[in-house]
Amino acid sequence: MVARLGLKRTHTLNDPPALVGSDYGKRPTRRKLAHLPRWETPVPAGVAGSYGPAVDAFAWRELGVALDGWQRYALDGALRHDANGDLIARTALLSTGRQNGKTVLIRALIGWVLSEGRYLAPFAGWQSILSAAHDARQARLPYNAVLNDLATHARLGAAYRLTRLVGIKAHDGSLVYDVATSQPGSQRGSSNGLVTWDEVLTQRDRDMWDALGPSQTAQRSPLMVLTSTAGHPDSELLRFLFDRLVGIATGDQAPDPTFYGAWWAAERDDTELDWHQVALANPALGLRLPRAAIVAEHSMLPPDGWIRERLNLWPDAAVATAFAPGLWARCRTPEAPLFGVAEGPYHLGVQVAMGWHRAAIVAGALRPDGRIGVEVIADLRGTPDDPVQAQQVTAAIEAFAGKYPVGTIAYDAASAFAPAAGRHHAATALPYDALKPGALVAACMDLGEMLSSGRLAHSDPLLDHQLPLAAKRLVGSDGAWRWGVRASAGDIDAIVAMTYAAHAAAYVPIVPNIW
Repeated sequence: MVARLGLKRTHTLNDPPALVGSDYGKRPTRRKLAHLPRWETPVPAGVAGSYGPAVDAFAWRELGVALDGWQRYALDGALRHDANGDLIARTALLSTGRQNGKTVLIRALIGWVLSEGRYLAPFAGWQSILSAAHDARQARLPYNAVLNDLATHARLGAAYRLTRLVGIKAHDGSLVYDVATSQPGSQRGSSNGLVTWDEVLTQRDRDMWDALGPSQTAQRSPLMVLTSTAGHPDSELLRFLFDRLVGIATGDQAPDPTFYGAWWAAERDDTELDWHQVALANPALGLRLPRAAIVAEHSMLPPDGWIRERLNLWPDAAVATAFAPGLWARCRTPEAPLFGVAEGPYHLGVQVAMGWHRAAIVAGALRPDGRIGVEVIADLRGTPDDPVQAQQVTAAIEAFAGKYPVGTIAYDAASAFAPAAGRHHAATALPYDALKPGALVAACMDLGEMLSSGRLAHSDPLLDHQLPLAAKRLVGSDGAWRWGVRASAGDIDAIVAMTYAAHAAAYVPIVPNIW
């Protein structure tokens, strides 16, 4: 396997003489993957192979475990490598319904790294592997499975000191496998090559994520693998990663080769027992999951539990973004959004975040192809101790207006920026336009129409980042809405500014040429 991958092995005192193992007899017929993930990130450029087949072969040869089709598929995607053998993804999110074998997948992966993968150059420098979860009981599920595998396999376990509570440690001190929980100090400041997370839905905040992420910065080919079923409204970390996965899978966010995601889920959240919908979310149906058990489960689970645990959907929300998935993607343009707009006029949208910790200025203009191009021209960021100043915003506006013809500078008449905008207008006569509530709603509704008709043109990464965070706030009985800044999951200053700029650019009166 190593030779086929074209990688050189590193040699240590504990390097086994050959990567061969026990004979468990003839392997059962491989089960084909019946359904692809509902959401999956695209294949990145530069893929030379995957370590997935090596993990699959190890699991059967050494552990007697025949991985299911979905497990092999997920490992193949998460463990893609480039021509140097380095992993392309740094984060992998894998999700199915309950009891489909997610822990078995992690058990096989960690066992392969401890037994074989650690001797490959991309992973030879790894010092620590962690199984992470909110509590110790959950974190020790994969840990105890790997411990039992090593303890019952004399050759594989010979290189390690096996303990139940203080970690699995290589005799030469080169590698340690342990657990990490939300308990302060459990992460120990280690430098981790591989971190696996079990049932991420239990993470109620991002503190562990923030603590463990930097622990992999200095590693070569680091990887975080996160597994879970769909979560609850307060599953903050999982929802952040899920929204990112759906955004990339639908094209609403730009692809990120360092992030791989595969999420098996039903297409509908109906609560009746529909075997096709169950199969879409549970690729091990009929193998690990007998149908009789599903029937009993359906009779006992409440509707939200059925949707979450078995259909692998979030009961609290049908879509991840403010618009139907794919609308934003269809408006992305490969060229610069303002391509071909030589003489303008340009129309600016301005939004300052609450607390003045950031501000955005977006330019919009009518393109020769009839679409409205939008692009962020200023992304101003401050801190609580050093917030963005109104003068910085007006200076950026004035600098742009000194180079290009500006037709409108739109902003919220009730925003904290309004007084500064009024003063700057009086001093410079620049065409500021204070939008009152009715105009704000009209701008938002116009943006929705532009997206649905494909009339918007964008390619700005800041807009891609903020759109999944944005929440609508209904303001009327006829479906009228405006952006809900407080209800959004993060800063949306660029999205709001883009809305004002696009509205201004789209509805400037056009004087027809009459000959």
